[in-house]
Amino acid sequence: MCRNILLYIELPPPVHGMTYINKIIHDSLKSNDSYILFDTNFTLDVNEVSKKSFKKVFKNIFIMLKAWNFFFQFNPKCVYSAASATKYGIIRDFAILIPALLFKKKLVLHLHGFTYYKIYQNSILYKFFFDLLSKNAVIIVLCNIQKSQTLTIMNKKSTVINNCINRSPIVKKKIKNDIFTICYVSNISKEKGTIDLIKALRNRLDVRLIIAGNFLSEKEDILELIEQSENISYVGFANEEVKRKIIESSDIFCLPSKLEEGAPISIIEAMSYGLPIISTDKGCISDMIKDSGFILPEDYNGSDIINGIEFIKSKYDILSANAVKKYRENYSQEKFIQNLERILDPVNNSV
Repeated sequence: MCRNILLYIELPPPVHGMTYINKIIHDSLKSNDSYILFDTNFTLDVNEVSKKSFKKVFKNIFIMLKAWNFFFQFNPKCVYSAASATKYGIIRDFAILIPALLFKKKLVLHLHGFTYYKIYQNSILYKFFFDLLSKNAVIIVLCNIQKSQTLTIMNKKSTVINNCINRSPIVKKKIKNDIFTICYVSNISKEKGTIDLIKALRNRLDVRLIIAGNFLSEKEDILELIEQSENISYVGFANEEVKRKIIESSDIFCLPSKLEEGAPISIIEAMSYGLPIISTDKGCISDMIKDSGFILPEDYNGSDIINGIEFIKSKYDILSANAVKKYRENYSQEKFIQNLERILDPVNNSV
């Protein structure tokens, strides 16, 4: 079979939303002879993402030359790449994709999140290179909210593919006691809302909070707050097994982030266990948890988080069932790969 589709993807480590999805793409397509998969990863630690160094420059040059070699070796009909949301990153993307542009191959760009739009509006350099790359490209976005922003801000059409996870849903049984277990499984920082969540729930007798993840900032301050709270525990970074146990034993998932989120994998994982969600109206989140959770106001405080808990408690069975249903209908790996392969098909020009 002709190997006619080349995918430039960053594989973990570090593990974050984009590399998690890329790992699913890699594992699903690696045995298919139609695809060539090339790892463009140059960062091994999540704290190094977006940081600049001479070591990265030289590694990027090496990756670019190797990527060109793959292109000319296989002469693909279609090339896929996730677009960067930084000025230097988009230049790197452009350098890697020069052969695809020169030889007028079908190009598919995947936009993982909402950070693209601010830099597109504020950086002439970024806008110049992004427009060069996307002029004739098929653009993939994460939800209808992002599709609308891509059209409004960038004046570009796009097609939606929801993020996914690789597991079957587990139906969550109704809470049988008065103490709710709430979990927060994500990177930890003030901007992610971790401190607000701790202050809202500390020392409450009706709530237990489990926090897991890597610290991005404020580590000492957050750990001190946790130590002062009898009902809150920090379990460190959660690998897949630990994460499974945390979510499976919890009743509600909370991600009160103030950052520009995309379509958080952690929310999809929680929904697959039937956990109702408390989160903010960032990125795709309001689309994701409609009828299966509670959206915090933009300037939320601790009382708003408590209101979210009480709302979920009053409608737990309905919200939990909706979460599982939404996961099955929208966020399965099978549906994701099926949609991706349809878009990557070199003869499909309808998207």
